[in-house]
Amino acid sequence: MTGAVCLTFDDLFAGSWHAARPVFDEFGARATFCVCNLHNAKPRQVKKLQALQADGHEIAFHSRTHPKLGPYLRRHGLAHWLEHEIDAGVAEHRALGFPAKSFASPFHAFTEETLAETAKRFAVTRAAGPKNLSEGDIPARLYHAPGPHNAVDCVGFCDFRHSVFPGWDWQERLLDRIAETGGTGVFAGHDIRAPGKGSQFFSTPEDLRRFLGAVVERGVGFRTLGEGGV
Repeated sequence: MTGAVCLTFDDLFAGSWHAARPVFDEFGARATFCVCNLHNAKPRQVKKLQALQADGHEIAFHSRTHPKLGPYLRRHGLAHWLEHEIDAGVAEHRALGFPAKSFASPFHAFTEETLAETAKRFAVTRAAGPKNLSEGDIPARLYHAPGPHNAVDCVGFCDFRHSVFPGWDWQERLLDRIAETGGTGVFAGHDIRAPGKGSQFFSTPEDLRRFLGAVVERGVGFRTLGEGGV
């Protein structure tokens, strides 16, 4: 058994992601970049996303404007969310050549109703996040096929510098379990940059290199979210 890691990075850090291409290339890693606010992207950001897609990475969909789901649904309702945050955004992605095959729920928020609707539109929906998992939670989050509504939940982080990152010992235990079971584990992150000003949700290129090296050392592969997360 070998298993696979599904790396997902959220929002619109196109410049940082593009700058990390040599790190991904070094390890033959393909990632999924879950993009929101594409309608506000500058032309240079779109070109960098297109270059990432040409490299074999996936440009997935992360809603149009990244709203908080609960307040949005209470104020506007499900139909409005689907029209304005899902279908309108998907059309913008596809107009720029991004298939929007998979969807990553903003803030890892979802309901049974939203999952049922995204299952009609996407091959895979990334749902629950990896925060506060215990050892006993791991088996249910290593996939051989997506769960109900084509949903997968995250098992680990790619934001290695965030305060909620549980540490490298835990990260390596996750990789060992993936290698042992042959399943796929989904990991969630955001920016890739040097320490300094910017989002607190990030890892450095050196962190990323360390993680990808640990993946390869175990003979574990890489899959994109649109490949089923499995």
